[in-house]
Amino acid sequence: MTDLARSSASTDRLPQAHLAEILSVVRARLGLDLTGYRPGTVERRIRTAMIASGAPSSAAYVERLRTDRHLARDLLARVTVKVSRFYRDAPAVERVREALAARAAATPGPLAVWSAGCGRGEEPYTLAMLLDDAGAPAGPDVVATDVAPDALAAAEAATYPADALPELPRPFRDRYLTPVLGAGRAAYRVHPAIRARVRTLRHDLSAARAPPDPGRFDLVACRNTLIYFQPALQRRALELLLDALAPGGLLWLGPAEWPALARDRLEVLDRRARLFRAVGGGADA
Repeated sequence: MTDLARSSASTDRLPQAHLAEILSVVRARLGLDLTGYRPGTVERRIRTAMIASGAPSSAAYVERLRTDRHLARDLLARVTVKVSRFYRDAPAVERVREALAARAAATPGPLAVWSAGCGRGEEPYTLAMLLDDAGAPAGPDVVATDVAPDALAAAEAATYPADALPELPRPFRDRYLTPVLGAGRAAYRVHPAIRARVRTLRHDLSAARAPPDPGRFDLVACRNTLIYFQPALQRRALELLLDALAPGGLLWLGPAEWPALARDRLEVLDRRARLFRAVGGGADA
């Protein structure tokens, strides 16, 4: 067993000098400042990345990390781990489907959606399917953002294994996905018409800026991302999400998230679905 594996099996923390160096490398090489993330979560995922790398010690891992870009990207992928699937939490998605349909019926032109922390793309493609199903004309549609380049590359490839589809209604699967053979197993590719509705951008939600065209989004979806932030960063990120909403726009959060500090800016549409509407008008939903 390596020194690192022994340390991981114990309750010892990483040497603070090594942890600080790792955070510095991630910030300098990958443009992500992790100081606002929950430290326990960050350190656990750094340990996992270290052990997976085969480095004999944290000092050896830090040395490799300074020069190995692939190792740095692997660390970023592990720290910003992506867990998603199409139509994830189907009852909540159905509620969003109803709200988007109501907004589409009341809006003459295309709807604009921001999927923040989009991961490998299952969520933004689900939202694009909902827009198409609601009859919303193609237009600005879905901006899908994430900080991890590998996640965005997967979203752009738009091909998914069958285990990403258990909650997706069969009519949606048949209409919007095409079966293909991927890596020796069944896979599905997003239909080009749905793929064309999604635009991927690298964006750091902890930064103090929104993606292009802030203040115009009919729906902002940010699910299970804020929970990884410390309170100060949660507040800043939530303000950014709120500022990106059009009047009466919808905010969709994860099941463990609640915008307690935004009571004067949001009304609750569905508590269980964590679906909210910006105060200032909009279609009934």
